[in-house]
Amino acid sequence: MTRTRQTNPIFGILIHGGTKTEKVGKADEKKAMKKSLKSSISSGFDLLKKGKSAVDSVEASVAIMEDSGAFNAGVGSCLTINKEVEMDASIMDGRDLSAGSVGMVQGVQNPIKLARQVMERTDHVMIVSDGALRLAELLNINIRQHEPSQKIIDKFNNLKRSANNKWQRNNDLITNSLNNHSLDQDHGTVGAVAIDREGNVAAGVSTGGRWLKMQGRIGDSAIIGGGFYADNRLGAACATGKGEFIMRSCLCKYACDQMQFKNALFSSKKSIASLTKRFGKSTGGIITVDTKGHFGIAFNTNYMPVAFINSKSEKMNISIE
Repeated sequence: MTRTRQTNPIFGILIHGGTKTEKVGKADEKKAMKKSLKSSISSGFDLLKKGKSAVDSVEASVAIMEDSGAFNAGVGSCLTINKEVEMDASIMDGRDLSAGSVGMVQGVQNPIKLARQVMERTDHVMIVSDGALRLAELLNINIRQHEPSQKIIDKFNNLKRSANNKWQRNNDLITNSLNNHSLDQDHGTVGAVAIDREGNVAAGVSTGGRWLKMQGRIGDSAIIGGGFYADNRLGAACATGKGEFIMRSCLCKYACDQMQFKNALFSSKKSIASLTKRFGKSTGGIITVDTKGHFGIAFNTNYMPVAFINSKSEKMNISIE
C-alpha cells in the first residue's frame, strides 16, 4: 500500500539519548545531558527552518550528541572487553532509500558523518573496521583517538569485576554483552528522525555499542531495518536498546510498515509492544515520524531521554526522565 506524500507538511525533528532503567543521578550529569539535547535539537531544527534536508538535520543533531560526552556515542562511547572503543553509526534518506553505515569504527570523531559519506560518495552501504578508518583518512574526515574519561574507565573496571565473578569458567570468552543483561541496563545509543519542508524523512543513529562487548561485535545501529529505517512512502524510525533483539525483530522496518495504516505514535507503541512480547521488558525504545509530520515515542524501559520540536509551535520539549 503506497501513500501519497503530503506537500508542505509540518516539519520537525525528534531525538533520543538511549534507554535507561535508572534515573540520571548527579546534577552535573543531568545538566550535561539537557545541554546536549538542547544544542542537538536546536541545530537540527535550525537547518530545517532554512530549507535544508532531513538528512542534513539528523546528521547535525547526532554529531552534536557524539561530541557531547553525555551519551554512549562518540567521545562518550563505552568500552569493549579489551578496553577499546568500537563505534557504529548509520544514516538513511527516505527519498530513495539511500543509506550509509559504519561499524567497529575507531579513531573517527564523528561516525555519523562518515556514515553519510559512505552513503553519498561510495557504491557501498556498509564499511567496517580498518576499512572505515581508511575511508575517513581518504576523505579527510576529522580523525581523533577517543581517550576514555575517568568515569568511563571506572565503570569499565566495575563491570569487568562483575563479569569475572559471573563468568569464572569462560572468562576468556566473556559473552555478557550478549547474554548477561543484569550488568548494564543503560543503552545510550543516540538517534534522530526528521521530516523537512518537502516532506522527506530521514533517520540517523550512532553508538558506542554495549559495555564489555566482544571485539568485533556490531549492533543494530549499523543494520538497515534493525536500528534505523527511512522511506518517504512510510516514514522514518530509529531504535535504541538491546541490539541483538532489535536486529532479530527488524524493529525499525516493522515500525515503518505500520505507518501505512496509522500514524507514527501507533507505530511506535505497536513496535515496542511486539518487542516486549517476544523478548521481555527493558529491551528497547523507538522514535518515529510519519509522512504527515506526526511523531511517535515508545519504550519499555523506565526512561528514555528525548527532545522534540516542530514547525507547528516551534516549542522545544525536552524530557530526561
